Amino acid sequence: MQRQNTNRRCFLKSAAVLGALGSHPAYGQQPQSEFAPIYGEGVKRLWKVGLTLAAPTGFCANIYFTANVPANWKSEQVVKVADEQFTRHVGQYKYRDGLYGLKQMLVFMPQVPARHTAMAHVTFEVERKTVAAPPNKRALTVTSNLPRDVRFFLGMSPLIENRNALLLKKANEITAAAENDWQCVESIYDWIRENITYQNGPRQGALATLRSGVGEKEDLTSLFVALCRNLKIPARTVWVPEHNYAEFYLQAPDGKGYWFPCELSGQRAFGEMNDNRPMLLRGDNFKVPEKPEPQRYVAEHLKVKGGSKPQVRFIREYVQA
Repeated sequence: MQRQNTNRRCFLKSAAVLGALGSHPAYGQQPQSEFAPIYGEGVKRLWKVGLTLAAPTGFCANIYFTANVPANWKSEQVVKVADEQFTRHVGQYKYRDGLYGLKQMLVFMPQVPARHTAMAHVTFEVERKTVAAPPNKRALTVTSNLPRDVRFFLGMSPLIENRNALLLKKANEITAAAENDWQCVESIYDWIRENITYQNGPRQGALATLRSGVGEKEDLTSLFVALCRNLKIPARTVWVPEHNYAEFYLQAPDGKGYWFPCELSGQRAFGEMNDNRPMLLRGDNFKVPEKPEPQRYVAEHLKVKGGSKPQVRFIREYVQA
């Protein structure tokens, strides 16, 4: 296994960090950090999640259903329950919090009689804020002193290889001329957009996308995340309805770290994000009790243990206010 070339890890020199620091705020003020993302006005949307289940020919029994729902993310997303619609068939309903921001709704229905239709719908009001890049980018650095919940995003995920000689070699080549860590990550971002062709098709993963030179939008995100992780830069996938993008993590001189978004497909957006779709998940390696293997994305899960086969419709849709 090729060892990482630390000279190409894009760590800033101490003098550069000191030179990039801004002036001190006046006494008593609590200004926005010059190294932090800038959050704009929030946009509120209604997002409905749930299940409609019909038993057309015979009863269905012991029905268990899970689905991921939007979670609160400090400064970026505020979520409230706006409406709940449950038929009498729903016996139990609750939320489950998982690691790294995963939030799920769990529904149990003891029985749905023949020719009945059961429903468990929850509508969430999601206020999603825009993100702009910080004023001072040059002083942000890659660090080995990471919080545990951030260090997790250096590891391997399904279809994202975090320790691969070919990916490491390419990452070092791409970032060789970078003058600071922000430029280091941006050079990876620009290289993918300029050298990997967006193409609809089956999902193939980071390494296969690098080798083939083509990939669909999820592959572009995976390749960015993989190249960052091979350079020990935390990165992860962000999932919104019908789309995904990437985030990377850098640390300010005061030791506080921040996540910054970037859009690999479509219009260029590095360190900023104007997408107001609800964030459903942040990450690409989830463990849930219903699945034996780590999940890249946590989809709906339905299990019916008794009776006839139901007709099922999973609900994932916007609602007009």
